[in-house]
Amino acid sequence: MKLKTGSFPNVVILMIILLIAGFSVKAQDGEKLFKANCASCHKIDKKLIGPALQGIRDRWESEENLYAWIKNSPKYLEEMNDPYATALFEEYNKTPMTAFPQLGDADIAAVLEYVDNYQPPTASAGGEGETGGAAQGGGVDPLWFLLPALLVLIVLAVAFSKAIGALINSAKEKDPDSEKVLPKVISLKERFGIFLKHRFTILAIVIFVLCWVFGSLWDGATSLGRQEGYQPAQPIKFSHKLHAGINKIDCKYCHVGAEKGKASVIPSLNICMNCHMAVSEGPEYGTTEIAKIYDAVGWDAEKGKYIEDYEQKPIEWIKIHNLPDHVYFNHSQHVKVGGIECQKCHGSIEEMDEVYQHAPLSMGWCIDCHRETKVNFDNKYYSDYEALHEKLKNGEIENVTVEGIGGTECQKCHY
Repeated sequence: MKLKTGSFPNVVILMIILLIAGFSVKAQDGEKLFKANCASCHKIDKKLIGPALQGIRDRWESEENLYAWIKNSPKYLEEMNDPYATALFEEYNKTPMTAFPQLGDADIAAVLEYVDNYQPPTASAGGEGETGGAAQGGGVDPLWFLLPALLVLIVLAVAFSKAIGALINSAKEKDPDSEKVLPKVISLKERFGIFLKHRFTILAIVIFVLCWVFGSLWDGATSLGRQEGYQPAQPIKFSHKLHAGINKIDCKYCHVGAEKGKASVIPSLNICMNCHMAVSEGPEYGTTEIAKIYDAVGWDAEKGKYIEDYEQKPIEWIKIHNLPDHVYFNHSQHVKVGGIECQKCHGSIEEMDEVYQHAPLSMGWCIDCHRETKVNFDNKYYSDYEALHEKLKNGEIENVTVEGIGGTECQKCHY
């Protein structure tokens, strides 16, 4: 049998290239799928609206059951007598998890792989300069997990190449006539040169580079104008974690427009003073930050009254969440009518010392939400949809999503 020179190293090196490309794309897809579908209700290492996802594989009896639950939890509860799923449903106030029929097994596997490999972000000092880093998970670059496997493959390639060379030399020593049929033994460096010059190799490298370039261009172009992770330094170090998390102040107490109008509005200073007439010292910054409020409104903390004829000054807060001018978004429509929690769009606001933009707020992100979010048709605001009410009553449809009442029509947000 005639041996083909350099064929084995060529295959191994090509496998390494494809393995690197495939692994990085899969890990990246898992992170994107998690952020697009899961992050509004779940954190990886902490409880949010739903349970923490870390260790989720170990909590389920089988991955088949877990996949079925993710795709359609109401159907799973109805068809399967699973004590764990029932207990989970009851623990979270019998609120069904959003169904994800659009996710295939490969998508779910990518998300679970991202969850398994997740590493919590390092603490950031924040507050320095115009923008700080987002306090959100990024995890370790998945390529680092590939290095040991890559090293093993390289060692195996070298070992097999040397073994083939040794066998050829041994055959030549035993049978001088074999020189006519056996190939010349060449070095690993020469084999690598042959591999690089092979047209299939060049084609594979060109395709890989083009995919990477066009993928980067696409990501860059679609992210223009978006501010995911934006975390500017504010004039006052106001902690949402202290106010909304520890002290349990309702978001709508300060952001009074969330239930009543288009904008949630920045809280006025008189709302701050409702509490800070009495509270003049904070647990972390003492009197320093609260004194900035007093300076703006003209409050004399020692005398406990406002300074007469004081020229009040506005606090120049920096807006974080900005939508393009051609996009219409109404807070009250989502909060009051839709019953959407603030965390759905703004993330775990009750855990943020400094607020950052949690979600991309892109059109695709909004449309995905409209396709998945079920409408509460018991709400008086949806009494006009008689045909849909009739279909629900007759059992023709199980539920209605926002898409079903025109939530993906262009003119709903662009006019």
